[in-house]
Amino acid sequence: MKHTSFQHTMQTFLKNLLNIFGLVYITLEKYVVYPDDENILGVDIDNDLFAMSRKQLCRYMDAVLPKKGFFDVQSTTKIRLGCQLLRNFHLMKRKLKDKKDKKYDTSTAYNPLEYN
Repeated sequence: MKHTSFQHTMQTFLKNLLNIFGLVYITLEKYVVYPDDENILGVDIDNDLFAMSRKQLCRYMDAVLPKKGFFDVQSTTKIRLGCQLLRNFHLMKRKLKDKKDKKYDTSTAYNPLEYN
C-alpha cells in the first residue's frame, strides 16, 4: 500500500514520538524494582534471567535470535515476536507428542526407518 505524503509524514512523526517516549521509559525504568518478576503469568523465571537488566536481556535475545537488534525493536513488535516463538514452541511440542503417540500406537504398522 502506498502512503500519501501526509500519511508518510504522520507515520514518521508518530514513530519518532514513540522513540522519545521509549527513551523516557527506559531511563525511568532503570530505577524501578520488580519484586514479583520471579514468576510471570505462571511461568517461573530462571534466576540468571531474573538478575539481568533490560539491556542484558536484550543482548541475550540478540545472542539467540537469527538477527541482532532486539533492543531497538518496538514493544508491540517484541510482543509479536514472543507470540510467534511461543507458537513455534507449542507446535514443536505437539509434533513431538504426535510422533511419540504414533510410535506406540499399535493400530498402525511399525516403520523402523521413521524412528531412527
